[in-house]
Amino acid sequence: MRALITLETQVEDLARLYPEAVGFLTRHGIRCVPCGEPLWCSLGELLGEEGVSDPGAFLKELNESLKIAYNEKRSPSDQKPIGGRK
Repeated sequence: MRALITLETQVEDLARLYPEAVGFLTRHGIRCVPCGEPLWCSLGELLGEEGVSDPGAFLKELNESLKIAYNEKRSPSDQKPIGGRK
């Protein structure tokens, strides 16, 4: 079972566990792997620095994109969060 991405997920973990997420972020103008090394911050911190106005909606779209990439049919409530306190 794949884990749910949260705003507390570390960008380094996101890049390692979900390489497809790097492409998603890049397509949305968010650079998370400069010079070949993932940033050392949480996804929420990165989205804040990049001025994303609705991090919750962005996060939902990211999780849906990953669910499609991994062809998963589970709802987010069936998944375990990574990198967070939840």
